[in-house]
Amino acid sequence: MNVEDRFQALIDADVAAWPRMPGRLLHVLAPGLDVDVEVAAGVQELGDGPLRPGSRFRIASVTKPFVGAATLRLVEQGRLSLDQTAAELLAGPYDDLLRSGGYDTDAITLRHLLTHTSGIYDFAADAYGDELTDGFTAQTAKDPGRRWTRFEQIQFAVEHGKPYGPPGTVFGYSDTGACLVGEVIERITGETLGAALRELIGYERLGLRTTWQETIEDEPPNLPPLSHQYERNLDVAVFDASVDLYGGGGLVSTCGDLARFFRALLRNEVFERPETLATMTETLPDLPQASATSDETVSDAAMYLFRAEAAEVTWWGHDGYWGTTAYTCPTRDVTIVTSHQRSDMPKGFRRMALVADAFMALGSL
Repeated sequence: MNVEDRFQALIDADVAAWPRMPGRLLHVLAPGLDVDVEVAAGVQELGDGPLRPGSRFRIASVTKPFVGAATLRLVEQGRLSLDQTAAELLAGPYDDLLRSGGYDTDAITLRHLLTHTSGIYDFAADAYGDELTDGFTAQTAKDPGRRWTRFEQIQFAVEHGKPYGPPGTVFGYSDTGACLVGEVIERITGETLGAALRELIGYERLGLRTTWQETIEDEPPNLPPLSHQYERNLDVAVFDASVDLYGGGGLVSTCGDLARFFRALLRNEVFERPETLATMTETLPDLPQASATSDETVSDAAMYLFRAEAAEVTWWGHDGYWGTTAYTCPTRDVTIVTSHQRSDMPKGFRRMALVADAFMALGSL
């Protein structure tokens, strides 16, 4: 069995084992082994034809590493400092809004925003529960076509939640914070977020041809097929892109483009200086987790990146709400990206386990 057949067998088994999952994409990039392969299993859309390799999809929170990298490029250029405060960077209506919600914007820094330690409540916090409440995700399910603004989402966070804690004292995953970083990038560059990411990261140089900020940038030519994703029983395609558009998410991409981006990022091919990558991958000290009901702490988080151990090697990457997992192992030069098309897979679902199995399938090459 060749390596492509091994990858195909892995995702065929996943789709067979999890009937709720419409389909699965898997891309493995390992240039040293001459491997750049994508396979697909399942269907493109419920009730429709087979899912095709190379399909595009909303990458949700996998956008955050792009936002983090672009921000650090601005730091390299001397246009931003990680120690600048939210009060300075977001002066005006955003600062006023945050202060009205009890946030000390003179104490919140850009570094806090990039490491989920700002204490700012996540407007999408209800998305991570087993049942929808009356939070943001529930609101979008009731009116999927609504066009949200960034300011409305920050306002939703202020009105529906309290600060997680003083800046730097607690880890609270926050799409709100990432949207605020998106606002900072737009203010500094004078560009839309999508255009700024494209220029600062260097999409053309890295060969990212099917990655763009949905509804803000023009769609690339010759688009690949759409891999339909699902929020419970709703096709994500019916949701206006603005539900996840302004920094916490917002990009549409493919597994191949994501593999090229994460490999380049962790090989320090995005930044000008090696110390910048070191800054981005510096993990936090053990901090209490805002959403935890026990004494759970977080120690594997860096700047919009997470460290994971799988198959006895270290990986860096990020997951996306609607089913994307993208991780790279820089010591072995292996990058693995997968998409499973659903937000509500059960706890214990194979994400890093599939990464480990795909990595092990390369072992005999």
